[in-house]
Amino acid sequence: MVLQRSKTIEYEGLGAVSALAMAMFEQTGLRELIDSRFDNDPRVKLTPGNAIKALIGDMMGSRGRSALYNVSNPFVSAPVDLLFGPKVDVQSLGGRAFSRNLDRLFELDLPGLSYDCYQRLCGFYGLSSNMFNIDSTNFTIHSLNNDTDRDGAAVPGWCGHAKDGHNERMVYSLLSMTDGNGIVCYERPYDGSTSDQEMDRGAIEFLSGKVEPSETTLVADCKIATGPLVNMMCDLGFGFVAKCPDNFGNRVREDIVYSVATGTMDPSMVRDGWSVYDTDAEVDGRKLRFVAYRTPDDIEAGVEYHREQDLKEAEARFRRFGSRTFNCDIDARRAVDDALKGMVDNAYDVKWRVEPIEVNLGYGRRGRPGKGDSPRIVTEYRVGIELEFDEERAVALSQDRGVRVLVTNLPRSMQDEDNIRSGATADTVLKTYLGQYRIEHAFRLEKNGMNMSRVYIHKPSRENAMMFVILLAMMMSDVIRSCPEDQGIPDYHRGHGREVRHVDTCA
Repeated sequence: MVLQRSKTIEYEGLGAVSALAMAMFEQTGLRELIDSRFDNDPRVKLTPGNAIKALIGDMMGSRGRSALYNVSNPFVSAPVDLLFGPKVDVQSLGGRAFSRNLDRLFELDLPGLSYDCYQRLCGFYGLSSNMFNIDSTNFTIHSLNNDTDRDGAAVPGWCGHAKDGHNERMVYSLLSMTDGNGIVCYERPYDGSTSDQEMDRGAIEFLSGKVEPSETTLVADCKIATGPLVNMMCDLGFGFVAKCPDNFGNRVREDIVYSVATGTMDPSMVRDGWSVYDTDAEVDGRKLRFVAYRTPDDIEAGVEYHREQDLKEAEARFRRFGSRTFNCDIDARRAVDDALKGMVDNAYDVKWRVEPIEVNLGYGRRGRPGKGDSPRIVTEYRVGIELEFDEERAVALSQDRGVRVLVTNLPRSMQDEDNIRSGATADTVLKTYLGQYRIEHAFRLEKNGMNMSRVYIHKPSRENAMMFVILLAMMMSDVIRSCPEDQGIPDYHRGHGREVRHVDTCA
């Protein structure tokens, strides 16, 4: 029977990138690994592993993510039996088959399976890492159903702080983790209102059962730097690097900033013009290491801040002198002295002078003045104000404002050990934290490249399973980017997101 594709459906054939992605999925054993988790009925044509392979192939196409009933469109003219086995034809790639397989996937330990797939991929291409970046985000969706259909399913909800600003929409919360190569290795969706601390705790507990904590370093932003989570990481044996929040450890950050102001920062070897300061402090009975750093951009931003904000403050304080007069010179000078007392930490110099002026009070009565009458003239005093910006003072005032502080438990060392968990310089602690961009890149790829926010599935459990499929697609894309050029991956298949999906060569 010849299948006729509908003229009302936009059709794009299977591109080279999609074919290569599915070949990689098969060659590395991911399909076999996933299918091994199920007792597959031999009568079933489309196994879960092949369903995921088809979804990834469709997702890597130029259209991006599509509804389940459209996934078969790129495969109409493809050798389906060679891609998925002799029992599979195009009719087997229907929406119901994919829905059933997503339901079966949801019953698995998907975070555990995702990490197993990560290990399979990295092992196949000889990639390894003992460093993991952790962060959470949320993304808004237009949801038709936010009721839990299965126990354990994360459901969207309103949280009041959507990342894209659309607080009127429901959101999914999402915890992701990448390794030191930037390869996403763990992801778990949560209800929209789940706290960052709860998600971070789940990631730490999960990773503690997968790696050797004494050899592993976790990198995160300030949300992970809370007393309970820091104690948890230290007790489990993890090394960690995180941005120090203002309220951490009885506001120990303020003490570190004060130490920087009274001490001397060393030039950083990470980037030209950067400075670092390395010290220790005790927090809740635990000795931790703090690395403060400052960049030239921080100073420049601080100077511009003082140029604008301090001018507004000074003008508000001295604006009244433009229209006010005083009865005597002493009153004018006293008023200026009182206003100057409030000019603390202001980058503007106030130049002022008291000028006498003659004020005509008139004749003191209505009507025409009499012959020989003279108007009453009195002397009053006005203050002239000029504001002049002192850039050197602004630079000095910006020294504290531009200081950023990291907290870590990595041992201090004059030179890096083979594994920084055993010792790292202050520059390496700083460079380790700056690697947090990897997780931000993953979020951008999820939301824009893989269209995570496009939800075509009404059941939260199926959408949770689809997030696992998107994770695998991202993982493969990350591995392609991270692999050395001699690993046999074609150059035109290297890249991220839309760039790799515009290749339009037929398989």
